[in-house]
Amino acid sequence: MIGKMITLHSPAFQAFIRAPKSAVYTRLIVIMLGIVYGLSGIAANAAFIASFESAMLRNALVPLIFILFGLFSVWLTRLGLAVLLWAGAKGFGGPGKISELNRTAGVALIPGIMALPALTGMSAGLLITIALIIGVIWMYFICVKIHEVTQGFAPWKAYGSVFAVFIFFASIFYIIMPQGAIN
Repeated sequence: MIGKMITLHSPAFQAFIRAPKSAVYTRLIVIMLGIVYGLSGIAANAAFIASFESAMLRNALVPLIFILFGLFSVWLTRLGLAVLLWAGAKGFGGPGKISELNRTAGVALIPGIMALPALTGMSAGLLITIALIIGVIWMYFICVKIHEVTQGFAPWKAYGSVFAVFIFFASIFYIIMPQGAIN
C-alpha cells in the first residue's frame, strides 16, 4: 500500500487512511527514516566521530546522539509538514482533517531520503544536487495527492495549496538548515 502511495496511486491513499493501523505504519516510517538520517549523519561526520579519544564516546554515545537527532528531526519534520498541509488545506477552503494529514505526511517524507546527503553535509556534487531536486519534487507530488484525497480538492486547487505550503516550508527549512549544507 505504501509503495503504491509513493507511486501516486489515489486508491492506495484512500486505503491507507481507512486502514486501522495507518498510525502505526506512519510511526514506523518515521522511525526508519530517522534511523537512516542518523546513520547518514554518522557517515558524513565519521572523521569527527573517530577523533574522540574515549572509545565509549566514539563507539556508542556520539553515534547514539546522531541517531536520536535523526529521529527527532524526522518526527519534527513530519509534524511540521502535517501542520503546514493542514494550513494550506484550510487556506484553500478544505475541511482540514488534521488526523488524515498527519498520518499521510509520514509517507510524503519517504522521497526525502534522496536529499539526505545534502542535508547531512556530505560533499555537494552535481549528482547529490540532482537527487535533492528529484526528492523534493517527488514529495511535492505526494503532498498534492494527499490534498486531493484527504481534502477532496480538484487537482488545480491541490497543486496551488501545496505550492503555497512548500514555499513556506522551504523558507523555514532554509532558516534552520545547517550552514553550508547546500552550496
